[in-house]
Amino acid sequence: MENITNLLEGLYSKAGLINEAVKNDDQEFVEIIHKAHEEWKSAEAFFHNVSEPELIDHAIYKVEAAKCRYFYLIKKAKEEGIKMNFH
Repeated sequence: MENITNLLEGLYSKAGLINEAVKNDDQEFVEIIHKAHEEWKSAEAFFHNVSEPELIDHAIYKVEAAKCRYFYLIKKAKEEGIKMNFH
């Protein structure tokens, strides 16, 4: 009986560690998403401040690329069941 108790305690302990690792991975992913959102906002600011015609196309591509990356990451988070606070 003691062996079973020790085994169960070990399993619960490992499960807790696994859950903690998953939470850490989720938090890292959320941070990546927030960073992608900041990159998108930065790209939009760059676009609004571009004054040289040669850089307008670059600014547009930069905004679109950042936006696509952000929405892709949001989609992946939803697929993985990662909950986020957008505020």
